[in-house]
Amino acid sequence: MPESGTSEKLDRIEATLEKLGSEISSLGDKVSKLDGDVRIINDRVDTYQKASTQVVNLAFSLIVAATLAIIIPIIFGR
Repeated sequence: MPESGTSEKLDRIEATLEKLGSEISSLGDKVSKLDGDVRIINDRVDTYQKASTQVVNLAFSLIVAATLAIIIPIIFGR
């Protein structure tokens, strides 16, 4: 009789290990998908950062051009 109890325990342990193995595999797939999503988001953030830098540069250029358009005629007497 003790052997059948041990056998049942081993069967339950085996079933539990198989279930855990499939859950770990599922988690691995989800982590891989999340890794891909993070890469996409990082690319988007990089693009937005570059675009915002270009917008700031454009704004400064426009400010300088407007300032010069006002100052140059004053200096040279129109």
